[in-house]
Amino acid sequence: MNNNDNIWYSGDWKQQNNDRVPYNGVKIEGIGNYSAPTSPPTTQNLVSVDVTVTDYTKDPKGVASIVTLSRTGTWYDIPIPENTHISPPQPNSDFTITDVYLTGLGKLKLEVTTTGIYLRIQFRYGEENRTREELGFILKFSETYEQGGY
Repeated sequence: MNNNDNIWYSGDWKQQNNDRVPYNGVKIEGIGNYSAPTSPPTTQNLVSVDVTVTDYTKDPKGVASIVTLSRTGTWYDIPIPENTHISPPQPNSDFTITDVYLTGLGKLKLEVTTTGIYLRIQFRYGEENRTREELGFILKFSETYEQGGY
């Protein structure tokens, strides 16, 4: 079951793209996945979160990378998606997201705090030497979901 759909936009996000590079910023969408429904209805627990990180820096249609986070407290890499428009497919150079040190992949983590479970981000992106940095807690997810609304 899916619940708690969330969307976050980077600070340089625009409702309308520029007409040249850089077109726009980054959009992150998260969907909380909860344990299977039961009969009679019971409380369902958060099992995982599907995260789509879409970079609009060099492509006005966006280049998306999908990550499933199934554990709290663990950093997950944001993989560079493949460019399937060339043969053989290669890493898509229009995806500009890297780690904050410019040496690896950007990172995502589910972190438990006293106020709930949050998606934590740590990455750089942008046209020139990945000039924008994003660090922090975004997208809150409920630990449980009440099935059936009773």
